[in-house]
Amino acid sequence: MPPRQALLPLLFLVGCATVPSTEMRTVVVHNPTGAAVQLHKVVRDGFGAVRDLGDAAQIDLVLPPGRYALSVVDEGPRFALPLLLRELGFEPPVQLELTVRPMVPAERDWCWVPAGLAVRGDALGIGQEDERPVSAVASDGFWLASHETTNADYVQFLNEVGMSNVDVTWLDLDGAKCRVQHSSKANEYTTDAPDLPVVTVSYAGAVAYCEWRTRKSGVRHRLPTEAEWEKAARGPGSRVYAYGDTFRTSAANQESGRLRPIRLWTPNGYGLYDMTGNAFEWCADSYVRGAYAGETASEPAEFRVLRGGSYVLDGIFCRNAMRMRLRPDVRADDVGFRALRERRPDSR
Repeated sequence: MPPRQALLPLLFLVGCATVPSTEMRTVVVHNPTGAAVQLHKVVRDGFGAVRDLGDAAQIDLVLPPGRYALSVVDEGPRFALPLLLRELGFEPPVQLELTVRPMVPAERDWCWVPAGLAVRGDALGIGQEDERPVSAVASDGFWLASHETTNADYVQFLNEVGMSNVDVTWLDLDGAKCRVQHSSKANEYTTDAPDLPVVTVSYAGAVAYCEWRTRKSGVRHRLPTEAEWEKAARGPGSRVYAYGDTFRTSAANQESGRLRPIRLWTPNGYGLYDMTGNAFEWCADSYVRGAYAGETASEPAEFRVLRGGSYVLDGIFCRNAMRMRLRPDVRADDVGFRALRERRPDSR
């Protein structure tokens, strides 16, 4: 089996045939791992020509405006380094320094999203006002569940918590789209659709699941912030949709009118399934309309943030940058979640 490549995006958007020297940017790649490094040009839904950069401890590049990804030939998972937008108000430094870090071993059902900067916001200029301004947001590395939390996952949680401790506001058991049932006779929860994402779950129900995972594992689990969620969804190429820059109905569960099982569509560059479409996903943040402009709420926020679109939406409503809002106690037919697991402080 050929080694996998870890894609590390560098983003200087807007390419041009002839680039003045003042537009060029120096990129210094520190490579203490000694791994072989390659440079890819990001082109719409894929990657262009590959340039071998070698395995030196320091690699100096001079690049014109454009979107790029570094890849490391290794057995580890894909991960990213800083992403920068230039023409939308974010001016990258003349010299950018990046560090290639050791691969994080892959784990079943979890995908690693590395520390560093990532783009947040509407990079196309077609989104809502609450998606602006575009910015580069730093985050620590984290694990994100490779798929949306399923009915089987949630049933296990409910049964281990026990009926007497289950809050009736967590899940709408009487909802038309809810596929979790409770048997008073057997005193247990069951599901007839184990591979479907759990929906009709409230924000509190999603948080309670993450807290249960924390207690079981001893490692903190929580909902991702919307900046973390968008970084993960964009993937190594900083895509508009999880699957690429061009909207394709067949590439995800969009506008189908029907919730579908997890893992039916191709995952993004980090290995994450259904970041576009299927079920909306709760994020940790309260919704503040002017948050991207640095505003803060003057009173407690009435809404929480949803990301990712759903099976009833298409196009503009399923972009990675699209922000939706919902009252935390609403249990909607197309709203679910996935968990984030923080990295252990003592891990490599």
